[in-house]
Amino acid sequence: MRGCPTTGATTRTPAPKDRRGSSRCSCSACTLANHRDLLLTAGRRPRLAELCALVERVRQVPFNPNITMAELIALSRRRDAPDAGVEVEETEDFERMERDVHAALRKPPTWDSKDRTGPGELLHSAAGCDGCS
Repeated sequence: MRGCPTTGATTRTPAPKDRRGSSRCSCSACTLANHRDLLLTAGRRPRLAELCALVERVRQVPFNPNITMAELIALSRRRDAPDAGVEVEETEDFERMERDVHAALRKPPTWDSKDRTGPGELLHSAAGCDGCS
């Protein structure tokens, strides 16, 4: 596993016959992930999901063009949601990022959401994401 330099999100390649694994090797909270993988993120990384939902509420920008993180959190708690398997314990890096996000949200945005092409791009650019290079 390795972490995304922006979010600290860990990547995981599913083991053979691992039906609970993510379908792709990327940041665990990638806005480009499929619906099932996003549900797994909300279940596995609840603190990160809540932080993304907070950014959505404050900045009024959805996490994904098709669904908000708040909706994903609610769906991940349903009985028919995929079994997350594990809940990831966040590291000191996450705690530092969380403090930085809260501080940034107290300031006005440095961009106009109408100037961007899509909500995923907004969150990545606002967080300084380099596309997980």
